[in-house]
Amino acid sequence: MKKLLSIFTIALLAFALIGCSSDSASSGGKSDSGSSGKPDNYSIMFATGTTTGTYYPLGAIFSDFWNKKLDYVQASSQATNGSVQNLIFVKNGEAQVALTPTGTLYEGYNGEASFDGNKVENVRILAGLYPNVNHLVARKGAGIESIADVAGKKIVPGATGSATEIETQRALEAYDVDYEGLGKDFVGFTEATDLMRNKQTDVAMVMAGVPTSAVTEMLSTANGMILPYTPEAIDYLKEKYPWTMEYTIAANSYENQPEDVLTVAQNNFLVGSADMPDEVAYDLVKTFWEGLEELKGSHAVIEQFDIEKALEGTSGIPIHPGAEKYYKEKGILK
Repeated sequence: MKKLLSIFTIALLAFALIGCSSDSASSGGKSDSGSSGKPDNYSIMFATGTTTGTYYPLGAIFSDFWNKKLDYVQASSQATNGSVQNLIFVKNGEAQVALTPTGTLYEGYNGEASFDGNKVENVRILAGLYPNVNHLVARKGAGIESIADVAGKKIVPGATGSATEIETQRALEAYDVDYEGLGKDFVGFTEATDLMRNKQTDVAMVMAGVPTSAVTEMLSTANGMILPYTPEAIDYLKEKYPWTMEYTIAANSYENQPEDVLTVAQNNFLVGSADMPDEVAYDLVKTFWEGLEELKGSHAVIEQFDIEKALEGTSGIPIHPGAEKYYKEKGILK
């Protein structure tokens, strides 16, 4: 009888240990004392973008800042193909924080376009940051004076399936240009600049904040110019894709850009996983906004950040409860 009791006790202990192991494995990158409270430590993989875009340096800046200000956070940033991949990483639990423009966020959350059948329902808004601006850059001498002239040319539209490629398709759609009829190179911004220098491509789309290093390089070293959108094309895009905003790239934002350029943009959002504890989301958002003055100077685009606009253009995507708590404290949310 004692032997049977001993076996039963061992079995119970083994079952308890398995349960604890399972709980630990399901806790993601954190080791905490409660899923709703602040963890003892929390690991963040920050999904950014290509190395010559705006997302990449911002991810590194944010991660470093959080590591310095929050002793329980261990954050690191990673280069990616951009916002579509970023949301997939969040969906799969491979990233806890990411950057994405409104259009991609809307389509991901609702399972539309490239996310058809693959909804990203576990994404939550942490903060709206700055406009993500379409720069359609043409090589001077390629016979392109307007976006309509891109028909039949060679183009670098962005990485395959990226938000940049999608925006390229929409820009050309507004001008009835056949995207399928173009010669395409799906390469990064650095390679696009090299192709323009060598006259191996005619135009490239760069979707990023103003200013961005890729456009600086294209205009200063590859004989590039930014193509303007017409008001009619902008009206078409705003009606069909309601997150689209009219945007003017002010003269001299870039070298060799002496005049204003009319284009389109959409808001960029800092997003997090719905699985992130509320207290972590609260601390990330609070630390970021209250340290904004300290962050300025790290990147020119940070000058555009404004907490009063942090929740503009959310397109019905849920705000993380931890972030919501902070915005209510600051009077941004009622």
